[in-house]
Amino acid sequence: MSMAITVMATVKSTNKIIPTSALICFLLTPAPIWAGEWTFEPNIGLTETYTNNVELSPNSKQSSLVSQAFIGLNTDYKSKYFDFAFKGTETYAAFSHDSDINDDFQEAQVDSRLFIGDTGLQIIASSSIENISKNDTDNSLADLVSGDTIQQQRHNAGLEYNVFNTDFSITSSITYNITNTEDNIGEYEGYSFDLITKNGRSARNVFWQVDAEFDQRENKDFNGKSYSIEAKVGAITSYRINPFIRAYDEDLTGNILGANSNNSTPSIGPGIRWLPTDHFFIDIAYNFVDENISNSDDYVSTSINWKPSARTFLSAGYSQRFYGDSYDFSFSHKNKRLTNRITYVESLEAFDRNTFIETDLGVFLCPSSDIELSSPADCFVTNTPNIPDSYTYTTFTSLTPVENNEFTLNKRLGWKSILALSRTTFTFDISTRDREPLSSGVVDSYLNISFDISRKFSPISTINFKTRYSENIYNKNNPDGAGQKDKYKVLTATYNRELADSISSFISIQLLDRESTRVDRNYQEARASLNITKDF
Repeated sequence: MSMAITVMATVKSTNKIIPTSALICFLLTPAPIWAGEWTFEPNIGLTETYTNNVELSPNSKQSSLVSQAFIGLNTDYKSKYFDFAFKGTETYAAFSHDSDINDDFQEAQVDSRLFIGDTGLQIIASSSIENISKNDTDNSLADLVSGDTIQQQRHNAGLEYNVFNTDFSITSSITYNITNTEDNIGEYEGYSFDLITKNGRSARNVFWQVDAEFDQRENKDFNGKSYSIEAKVGAITSYRINPFIRAYDEDLTGNILGANSNNSTPSIGPGIRWLPTDHFFIDIAYNFVDENISNSDDYVSTSINWKPSARTFLSAGYSQRFYGDSYDFSFSHKNKRLTNRITYVESLEAFDRNTFIETDLGVFLCPSSDIELSSPADCFVTNTPNIPDSYTYTTFTSLTPVENNEFTLNKRLGWKSILALSRTTFTFDISTRDREPLSSGVVDSYLNISFDISRKFSPISTINFKTRYSENIYNKNNPDGAGQKDKYKVLTATYNRELADSISSFISIQLLDRESTRVDRNYQEARASLNITKDF
């Protein structure tokens, strides 16, 4: 009976993602479009996890056996003019220490793409359901075992137009985007448009390149719009130095914080493109800023583009925007065994889940001997009867996420390196992010480092070791604000094995240590998990 209920829940979740109108279009479209290959892979399984600190308490550790029964479906369809993929899981989590918090969770990802003949025009749609941390300052590594997650849904639909030939190339898209969350924080809907076009290899007299972005988002009575465009048009000469004109403009508008007239930076100016080789060029331009619109000074911009082979690519750029110096960087290289990718991107965003305010949790009675190490879980509320004399009054505060109705500047750096040997794979991944609201200038900083070793012992068994270090700093440059610094250290060992045809299993051990400037968020946790999965 419980399995039938789970199946029905999965069907209901699928119906939310794939509306009836989409199914009607699927049925009415001519058969040749759909002629292709279909794969259908359902699965069921059970994961038993023992944790010695399910409530993540510094002192009063509560152990629990968490049973996660799940049913899933992986399916994809590929034809000449249509691609469709769906992956979904329905999980019921039961906790031995407290059955009142038992709950079910859904995760899903669906992607579809319809090619309109060979024109380059495509209709695209995607949806996802995932469980994310309810409050990153409480636990940024939240999952179904810790239980402090909320459901987030993302839906996107629109058009793509891509053309690549010797005369020119166009990569463009326009989509309508919706994000919904269980607690209504970080929700928005709106349109986005992206365009990249440039000349092809057959250009003999004129070269050009245009990069444009437009994003419009709204949430209830708040809205924000951002756009940017960079255009270069130049003459191709018989020498390796080509003159061009560069134009740039961007603007932020709307009624949210950070949208004002000082964010417009129109500029135009002459430049030179130097081509040391056929696959390497350097652009330098002097940009005159419109003094009637912007208070910024004239500036020099430069960019580098190098592609010596299909496996190696490098691009880097420097410019100035309304907030000051701006950089971008991208490098990728791949050979038989080693893959490297490094990126640095600056972007303007709005309506995220990363704005926090200090909240008073109340007055508690806590053990006098451990008052500096106590958390609310170790204490009593003030109206609890028969409190021992060895307890004293103390207050607790926390950072609580609130709606982010403002523009933020996000600077992201990422480096991923993979070394694939015959049986062993090493993966190193590091990422950083600095987030700065335009209205306050207060910076939040995030750092994640992971190192993974995967060893294949036989065709049916592998072992994996993973270490992870995360550091989150809130209100980094505001010592008088409600700041917090968290450090997470995680060590995981997992053994995977195929037990029989379509039956697999894994055993996992995980150790977690968290240090925080918030005393009630210092804790350690150990987990042991056993899983068995049946594929059909």
